[in-house]
Order: sequence, then structure tokens, then C-alpha cells
Amino acid sequence: MSSSVYSDVATQVTGYSRFREDLVITRADEGNSTSRYCVHDPVSDISFELGKAEYRLAMLFDGKRSLHEVASTALDQLRMKVSEDKLAQFERRLLHLKLLSQGDGTHKKDLQDPATGITYGPLKTYLLVNLIKMNPQPLLDSLYRLAPWCCSRGFVAPLLLLALCSFGYLGMHMDAFIDDAVVVYAQSYRWLLWHFPVILTSIALHELGHAMACRHYRVNVTDFGIGIYLLLATGWVRPEQRTWTKLPLGQRVTTILAGPFVSLLYAGVGIALWAAWGGSGPFGALFVVMIVASFISLVPTLLPIFNGDTYLAITEWLGQPRLRQRAFNYVKGRHRATAQPVSPAMHRLYWGTVLLTGLGWIAAWGFTANTLIHLFNHP
Repeated sequence: MSSSVYSDVATQVTGYSRFREDLVITRADEGNSTSRYCVHDPVSDISFELGKAEYRLAMLFDGKRSLHEVASTALDQLRMKVSEDKLAQFERRLLHLKLLSQGDGTHKKDLQDPATGITYGPLKTYLLVNLIKMNPQPLLDSLYRLAPWCCSRGFVAPLLLLALCSFGYLGMHMDAFIDDAVVVYAQSYRWLLWHFPVILTSIALHELGHAMACRHYRVNVTDFGIGIYLLLATGWVRPEQRTWTKLPLGQRVTTILAGPFVSLLYAGVGIALWAAWGGSGPFGALFVVMIVASFISLVPTLLPIFNGDTYLAITEWLGQPRLRQRAFNYVKGRHRATAQPVSPAMHRLYWGTVLLTGLGWIAAWGFTANTLIHLFNHP
């Protein structure tokens, strides 16, 4: 039996466990002789991989069988001999991963993916419209075979330098760009033609950057998606958790920052096209929208006050997943008798996180409001 979920976890098991019916099960290795199954939790958006034996054994937990009965059924139906002690360890591990339920609804808590740290809230099921949702691993394998050099430092570093140079060029010609942006956004509706195609393309490339970095470090991606949530475009990449958590810290941070890197390149392409042809002509609005939309998308990605990639990289570096959520919970409950005591260092980290986040939100929204007022009042 694979050791991927067969390690002991100190979780108290009471009653009979049941393999959750709301889990989404897909083959993780189509065309491969070694069967593995991707188990996706729609509540937490976390995916795991189970070997064939692990999956078949997990399915025997139906909420009616005791451990003794599960062991007997495994021997009779699956020809698998598992001691009750080993089976208890396996059950505790599945309970820890929230793949088993004991009828108390504990698995329905609003968990968050440790690889993303982001939740869409309780209305996700009703408000998130999936435009693309797929297992991208075969496509990633094909792309990586064709161009493995695209993940090399020798290819990435020059592109990053060119992107930064393009931002310098834009800064030197900001007045001309603002004039073109006013024409596109305030004096016409041409931007509506390009807005969503540009945004969706930007998000797709951003997530592809994460996914290709995962492929480079041999981490399977179990889910790739693009959707619309409250009229805002969004995207996600779900790495297989067992392999992801075993990556060295530097490789995890690099994978997280690969998405913003591709977004910077996309904005740089828009700047280069605008520099070459300007904001006039049949595609002038497209070039302007590429720049504006890219920067709007980059703000929550790069500023750590939002739950974007820079914030995630910081939490990985500090080893403090969901830092902001825990910091706000600590500050809100610090005067309660039930508040969990923390060390002085964590006390300072929590308060610093809350204060810097609050000040950052005020500054970000103030800057956004000022920019919009300046744009629409521009002569």
C-alpha cells in the first residue's frame, strides 16, 4: 500500500466512518499502467491522490462497517490483508484529510487550500461560474516536452529584464498613455469589446505560469480553472498536496511567483504594442486595455495586503499559512477568556499584520479612487 496517506495522525476516531459522497473522483493517470485516483474536495478546493489499493480500501468505509468488518471485507472482496491496527491508522489519516465523515458535518467547515490561502465564501457554489475546469496534466506534460527551456533561468531572467524596461518606458511616456486611456475609457465604449477577452487571457497565462512551474518541479496539477465570480474573472491551479508540501521552500515560493512573472510579461507585451502603434487605429484600444487590465490584475497579485501571490509567498516563507485570517481572529478575540495564548513574537506578528493590512487597504482604495477621479475629470 502506498505511504501517501498511510501515516499515523493523532485523531480520535469515534463511531463508524463513511467515505464522503460529495468528493469528486477522477483518474489521475489516464493511459498509465499504475492506477492512481485524484480525490477533489469541493468544500475546501483541495485535491489529493490515492493509489488504487488506498482508494478501494477507503471505499469500504460506508458508515456501517466497524474496523473489524472493513478488514474482513477487504480480505474477502479485495484480497487485501490489513491488520486492524494498520487500518485504524489509515482511518485516522483519512479523517485528518477530511475524506471520511462520521455524520457530524465536521468536513463542511469553510476550509482553505493551503496552496492558495483563498476562499470564495459560502456562496461560491451559487455565484462562481466555471468557464474552464479541467485536469491539465496531459497538456502540461506535452508543453514541457516541447519547451522545457521555458522554465530555465537563462530564459526567464532576460524576459523579466525586458518587462521591467517596458515599465520604465511607460513611466517616461505616462502623459501620452493617460491621454490614450481617457479616449478609450472615458470618451468611448471600445474598451468593453476587449475587456473580458484580455482579462481572461491574462488570467489563463497567469495560472499557466503556476502550472508550468509545478510541472518543472514534478508536482502534478489536479485542477486548472477559470471562472466568473460576482462579474469578476478569477482563476486557480490546484497542485497535488502530498507532493507540493514536500517541495523545498524555495521551489514553493518560486512556483507561487511564476504566475505574477507571466502577468508582468503580458503587461510588457501590451506596453510594447502600444509603444509601436499607439492607442489609435483598429487595435489601439486593445493595446491600452492590455496595459490597464494587466495592472489592475497585478495590484491584488503583487500587493501583500490582498490574498494574492505575494502574500502567499510571504506566508510560505514565514511558515505561517493563512496568516491574515489567524491574525484578525487573534486581534478580535484577544480579550476573551477563551483566546489561545501565543508567544510574544507571534503577538507582534499578528498585530503587525493587522495594522499593515488595514493601512494598506486604506492606501490602495484611496489611490484607486483618486486615479478614477483623475481619469474621468481629465480634460
